[in-house]
Amino acid sequence: MYRIFLDSNVALDLVANREPFVEDSKPFISLVAEGEAQLFISEASLALLIYMSFDRYKLDNAKEKLIQFTEFCSVISGGKVAFLNALNSDFKDKEDALHYFTAVANKMDFVITRDIKDFKTADQIPVMTPKEFFKP
Repeated sequence: MYRIFLDSNVALDLVANREPFVEDSKPFISLVAEGEAQLFISEASLALLIYMSFDRYKLDNAKEKLIQFTEFCSVISGGKVAFLNALNSDFKDKEDALHYFTAVANKMDFVITRDIKDFKTADQIPVMTPKEFFKP
């Protein structure tokens, strides 16, 4: 079973049903339903998901959508080690570094993001877009 870490942008695509991106990400839900994968997001993503769902997009039923999302996507933390690794990394975007090193600390098989360019120095876990993951 794959352990797949979703970057905040992919998680938000699913929660907010953001077109056209959500179409590339919906198949992850099927993988979970079929028992082929487990999905994870970092605890750091929760604040962004709450802010974007309630304040930016003002989603109808934001609370329910967020709760539903966490029913098929587990929340993980990398702790101080991931935090320090992120700060000491070559990543230009330290927030993405924190997500990446949280994924490393939790032994993920893949990191899925739409911002590949921010993960150029990632060398411990494959990083790809949703489209790349499902490419035949």
